[in-house]
Amino acid sequence: MKVIVLLLILPLILTGCGKKEEGEVLARVGPRVITLKEFEREIESLPEFYKPMFIEPEAKRKFLEKIIDREILLLEAKRVGIDKREDVRRKIRECQKGVILEAFLSEILSGKDEVSEEEVRRYYDEHKEEFYLKERIRVRHIVVKTLEEALQIRKRLQEGEDFAELARRYSISPSAKRGGDLGYIQRGQVGKEFEKAAFSLKRPGDISDIVKTTFGYHIIQLEDRKPPRQLSFKEVKDEIRQRLKEEKRQRALRKYIERVKERYRIVINEKLLEGR
Repeated sequence: MKVIVLLLILPLILTGCGKKEEGEVLARVGPRVITLKEFEREIESLPEFYKPMFIEPEAKRKFLEKIIDREILLLEAKRVGIDKREDVRRKIRECQKGVILEAFLSEILSGKDEVSEEEVRRYYDEHKEEFYLKERIRVRHIVVKTLEEALQIRKRLQEGEDFAELARRYSISPSAKRGGDLGYIQRGQVGKEFEKAAFSLKRPGDISDIVKTTFGYHIIQLEDRKPPRQLSFKEVKDEIRQRLKEEKRQRALRKYIERVKERYRIVINEKLLEGR
């Protein structure tokens, strides 16, 4: 319910963008009318996993009370003139632009981004190299500021102390809270010195020598190694479909803009643009 309160309280500007709703009146807050239709739409706009919470009448009542609280805040904001402030009015104008553009784009691009299974398959067959995973390794690391600290920690590791625990206690990296876990990395994602040392480790549990980088002195432990492989069509077909849909939308939008651009006179102050 606390999350729901935030969902209701935060988007105040958006609420002000709408027109009055017609229908059965569920509640009144001063001059403000909340209709049943509006209330149901508020519930419908929530994330799916929240909706089952509002089957019971008591839950609906609490939700309505939060909407009323929001409306009271809106009325108070208007009473003291917040809606007249230029920074607020500018945000409202931006809100209106966004709503108008979203609705218009949905209309002009409707049906223009359909992608068939055949198109998806053809893209995969022609661009398989895009879906080839390079060799990846999962590593932990401990990074400290001085060589002396690194030598002491490496000695403790050789004596059998736990790598993750030492990382949590001594590493200055943000990964310290995860026991130094960096997740899976591949070549080209990290510095050359770090990469060379990390990828030279052979078996899970192997620990590197001390590696100096611009961030400090590192000790690296190999957790896992995944060989390179080709991703299957099944693994990537949803990603491809979304990519092709977006490409079609962009082409359709560009085509539309080019077609209607002649209706509008466009003048650019080149000197001002170039800062003269």
